[in-house]
Amino acid sequence: MLPPGGGDPARVARGQRAERRAACYYGPGARPRDTLDLDAPEAGQIPLDHFVVVMQENRSFDHYFQKLPQFGQTDVDVAPASYANADPSGEGAIVHPFLAETPCYEDVPHNWVAVHHQIADGKMNGFLAAANPDGRRALSYYDQSTLGYYYALASTFAMGDRYFAAVPGPTFPNRMFALSASSFGHVANTPPPPRDEERTLFHQLEAKGLSWVIYAQGRTFEEQMYPRLHAEKGEHFRDFEEFFTDAASGKLPFFAWIESIYDERVGTDEHAPGDVQLGQAFVARVVKAFMASPTWPSSALILNYDEHGGFFDHVPPPRACPPDDEPPHTETLPENSSFDRLGVRVPFVVVSPFARPHFVSHRTYTHTSVLRLVQAKADLPALTRRDANDAPPFDMFDFREPSFPSPPILPEATVDEAARKRCLREESEPRRK
Repeated sequence: MLPPGGGDPARVARGQRAERRAACYYGPGARPRDTLDLDAPEAGQIPLDHFVVVMQENRSFDHYFQKLPQFGQTDVDVAPASYANADPSGEGAIVHPFLAETPCYEDVPHNWVAVHHQIADGKMNGFLAAANPDGRRALSYYDQSTLGYYYALASTFAMGDRYFAAVPGPTFPNRMFALSASSFGHVANTPPPPRDEERTLFHQLEAKGLSWVIYAQGRTFEEQMYPRLHAEKGEHFRDFEEFFTDAASGKLPFFAWIESIYDERVGTDEHAPGDVQLGQAFVARVVKAFMASPTWPSSALILNYDEHGGFFDHVPPPRACPPDDEPPHTETLPENSSFDRLGVRVPFVVVSPFARPHFVSHRTYTHTSVLRLVQAKADLPALTRRDANDAPPFDMFDFREPSFPSPPILPEATVDEAARKRCLREESEPRRK
């Protein structure tokens, strides 16, 4: 039997690299040029000098984009009409996804244990049960009437419908994977030990002499996760409004991380019970400034979500490479548990002059795929086995010629004032569950 690629040496090498990534062959220190396919662009062939990552909070793919096929983006995988969850409190009642009745549902459980119950060994039918009481809200979805800007953004630029959170758990572990390719064993919202703090993309960029800034509306997750980094590199943590000044003047850094704020129903991070339209308006303001910046011709903005927040999705998370030998720090799962499965699927959009227009990628990506994209451009080594064996979302770009030499016109991100006021009233007088 011929090896992958037949007898052609280049095709054989390409097949070997793909097989090795699938087998978690590569480890810390592996450079993208040595792990990616031979036809993947090298650093000098990636015409991007600025990366902006907007990581929002706690929304699943189906919860946000269930009706995207009806909006004109038909090549996208959303839950079929047959999808349902059983309601254990309703004497066997079956609940199907339904159009959201409010932009500000109460939070849904999304800790390590709850997420594993929701995934249900790949059956993806435990969302309602994990969210009880009032678990029906976990099966809600929005359409273009509420998220019109997001629907237009995803339909205009390149999006992925196989982008998963890095960990089947909450915020901190997923954000640590996005920046460190590991959560150092943590499965809860707790920071890593001090000895692990220096293993971040920020440290890699600093050592390479590449600029980076965290633009934030308030105290950041990254400040809480990496207190030593914040203490030593505080000048890199800047007020959110400075992003607009830097964008307008063409002074965006090589890598910008945008941090919205959690503030119950008036926050902009989209974390339940926040009004999703406030978060959408926050992102729209960032994207507008980004597209108007003199840096537009050589930039890419990534919109993603750290995890699904307990809201439903029908696609089982695939297996993943454990980043290291550190087991999950929990007593609620078997002793042989490992970080070998991705989390639940979340929205993912690439905004760039080089983004493929009206394109849907069906390849599996996660937070460390974005990390690997930045590493590929900067020629940086992998931090762990996870990013070493991930591939960047190159298929979402056409680096040969920009599809959007001039930024497209997008609709305004509106906020339903009547619904916003109802959300605030519900906060002062919570609904009975």
